[in-house]
Amino acid sequence: MNEEPRTNKEPRTNKEPRADGPPARGRVRFGCLSRIVLVIIAAVALIVVIGETFDQGSNAKQPTRGVDAGPAEAYPPGDLTHLVIDHVFVVRLEDGTFLALYDKSPKQQELDSGCRVRFDESAQLIGVAQLPGFTGAYVEECAEGARATWRADGIFASGASYGDLDRFTASVDADGNLIVKTNLRTCTKSRGVAGLPPYDVTTCTGTPK
Repeated sequence: MNEEPRTNKEPRTNKEPRADGPPARGRVRFGCLSRIVLVIIAAVALIVVIGETFDQGSNAKQPTRGVDAGPAEAYPPGDLTHLVIDHVFVVRLEDGTFLALYDKSPKQQELDSGCRVRFDESAQLIGVAQLPGFTGAYVEECAEGARATWRADGIFASGASYGDLDRFTASVDADGNLIVKTNLRTCTKSRGVAGLPPYDVTTCTGTPK
């Protein structure tokens, strides 16, 4: 039986070995190798994507892992801002230092309460001196007659509560933005029964809620 002439685009068959290389069946092996190569390339690409996602490069920009509170210069000295959604008070002292405070007192955290402190510019402090450039205090009124106050820097002043307000780490990044690391904070906890002394200052983890 006569075979039709083969064109340049027609694939080779096992019946006709290549004059300049291995037999056509070698193409099958090469095809398997191609698939292996593609799998390796895909795996490498996935590793690169994961590496960029978690930013593991030593010179790469690291993830925020907290709250980006915007340009630091937007907060003048003597300023206090409540980031309501993040449950964080950002305070900039007269000397330019930044503080970041949790808006729920140690007592309400231990009682698993939804009650939070608010800042009242007309509130009076008892027991501690006011900070330069500030007026008012944080106020907690979670039950009738149970009032407590804290100074602008989170120091406990007086009332039916205990412990300073939890403090997060706040710093200015290379882009000039204020970053509040909310996954770690200094906190006050009861050593025994929740809500009762003695109390310990320790470290708490987890994003505030």
